Amino acid sequence: MSAVLLVARREFLARVRGRAFVVSTIVILVFLVAYTLFVSSIASGADSRSSTVAVAPETLGITTALRTAADDQGRIVTVVPVADAAAGRAMVVAGDADAALSGAPTRPRVDVERSLGDGTGSVISVATTLAAQAEVAAARGVDPAALDAAAVQAEPVVVAADPEDPAQGLRVGLGAFGAFLLFFSIQTYGAMVAQGVVEEKSSRVVEIVLATLRPWQLLLGKVIGLGAVGLLQLLVLGAAGLAVAGGAGLIVAGAGLGGTLVSVLVWYLLGFALYATIYAALGSLVSRQEDTQSVLTPVTIVVLIGFVVGFNLVLSSPDSPVLTVLSIIPLWAPLTMPARVALGVAPVWQVALALVLTVAFTALVLRVGGRIYARSVLRTGARVSWREALGR
Repeated sequence: MSAVLLVARREFLARVRGRAFVVSTIVILVFLVAYTLFVSSIASGADSRSSTVAVAPETLGITTALRTAADDQGRIVTVVPVADAAAGRAMVVAGDADAALSGAPTRPRVDVERSLGDGTGSVISVATTLAAQAEVAAARGVDPAALDAAAVQAEPVVVAADPEDPAQGLRVGLGAFGAFLLFFSIQTYGAMVAQGVVEEKSSRVVEIVLATLRPWQLLLGKVIGLGAVGLLQLLVLGAAGLAVAGGAGLIVAGAGLGGTLVSVLVWYLLGFALYATIYAALGSLVSRQEDTQSVLTPVTIVVLIGFVVGFNLVLSSPDSPVLTVLSIIPLWAPLTMPARVALGVAPVWQVALALVLTVAFTALVLRVGGRIYARSVLRTGARVSWREALGR
């Protein structure tokens, strides 16, 4: 294993110190930060929890009802008394108020710049209802305090059979982000494994290396080294993403995200080991960089199908039988199972079955891929056939 670790260390340092690793990490990091801030701004703009309402003198009687309605809905309404209706409309035009009320408190005129948002509109609607009820109660000699007490006692008690998870969106995002990084790592570092094999083979450097190493040691060292590069990038981007999401207020405290993070890491390591070994074995079949893409294309298509189909089903139909099957098949389990675990729709037995099948399949791929690599890496010239690569 010392020889394997030596190869892994060389591959790791060579890639981490390279410009491609630094540039790709920075580009993805900038995209991630920009996307998170964009989503946060859209969410805050679409449902602002605070608003300012200008109230004319004849409508000041609605002030208490406005504050009561805002408190009931968990919103903040700032009431600004103005000299007259014209002054209120001027505040709206200037952008200093979201709405201006004038006229009777029970049926006021509401002036807005473009439209009345759902939040502010709901508060004003409830406030006018409360004002009308108070007016009727006062006319009939009913104590407003007794009316309020009766309304409180009449509040329904909501009991959810399946309570909404406040962190569901975040955990789905983590699962999808892990699948994206695995897809990116397979496409980038998996291809690097294959290209490195072809480069060493065409330059005959591999002949010198294999004078002191066994083929399986060289293969395993490459997979571990480049896998560590991808894992480092995953950790850097994941930590940055969580920091930005926390700063933007998108993380819910106590949501139990540890299990999702562990799931993403475990499936990332399994998925990369599986596909990097396949890429290395396929790369050993050819001797020219021009022929590399032709042998990698079928695997690339398999990965792309799993990522695209799985990602769409996770967002649209997480309970789909198709997604369930995809998440158990070893070739696609690393891309789809983390998101299902994050959603909480994957039973324990399915997760265990997918893990066992993926580990077993990865071990088989390592064995077969090691044989292909050992039989093909020293053969230059024409492309090595499958019969020759797998022959005894």
